Amino acid sequence: MNRLFSIQKKGLIIPLILTLLVTVALVFISCSGESDEKAREKLKVILNDDLKAIIEGIDSKNLIDEPYYDLVRYQNYDEGNYSKRAVVDFYFLKDVNVKIIRKYRYHRVHRMWDRYFNEYSFLSDTSDTNQKK
Repeated sequence: MNRLFSIQKKGLIIPLILTLLVTVALVFISCSGESDEKAREKLKVILNDDLKAIIEGIDSKNLIDEPYYDLVRYQNYDEGNYSKRAVVDFYFLKDVNVKIIRKYRYHRVHRMWDRYFNEYSFLSDTSDTNQKK
């Protein structure tokens, strides 16, 4: 009886070790983050969608010829829940000197961007040289 129990214990050890190794590998992969290139691609998709959402419903006669966004700042962080941060200005209105400033952060574990700031900002004629006329 002891010999049978011993064989059953040995038979369980190998699958248990394999399960443990696979679990450790998956945890390491999920915590290691994602390449900066992949994160930038995801951000670009979100920015294009946000631009479409911003101009949706606005009469085309009130829009500049080509509404656009400008990536003002992009930063990487080594520690914390968020590994990246982006600040983006959206330009879209023709006769009103205004832009929308949006800030995004990249959640390291979930591998997704989160918009956490959205504000309209009025522009003076000379203060913002990025705006296309």
